[in-house]
Amino acid sequence: MKNFINGFIRSDYDMVILRLSVITIFMLFGTYKWFDFEVMALEPLISTTWLNILYILFGVHGGSYFLGVVETITFLALVIGFFRPAAGILGDMIVIVTGITTLSLLPQLGKIDSFIIKDVLLIGAGAVLLKYDLKRYLTIRA
Repeated sequence: MKNFINGFIRSDYDMVILRLSVITIFMLFGTYKWFDFEVMALEPLISTTWLNILYILFGVHGGSYFLGVVETITFLALVIGFFRPAAGILGDMIVIVTGITTLSLLPQLGKIDSFIIKDVLLIGAGAVLLKYDLKRYLTIRA
């Protein structure tokens, strides 16, 4: 048992699980943005916030597609980050910025729901992954 625990502590399995979890979230939500059910679900949330600029620039569907592209780039960067830490760093930073952006809507939305609450966790996950990928990147560069 002691060898198992020591092996687990020295492994990176936790980071793999965390990365896969964040990839799954961004893959699902990024894919959803291309379907009408998500476009319609986002419209009442986004139209009352400063992110309404996306609707002004791209229309309701285009705004959702824009978010879908950002989220797709994020999960692809995180996937590539398994092999190339620099891509992981990009994905990690987008995860953090996405979370902060969503949380910035809270004063305008006036309520906490699943649309907001997932981003609290994503900011933390992004920060942990960013630290991990920066260490990997700097180790490769050294």
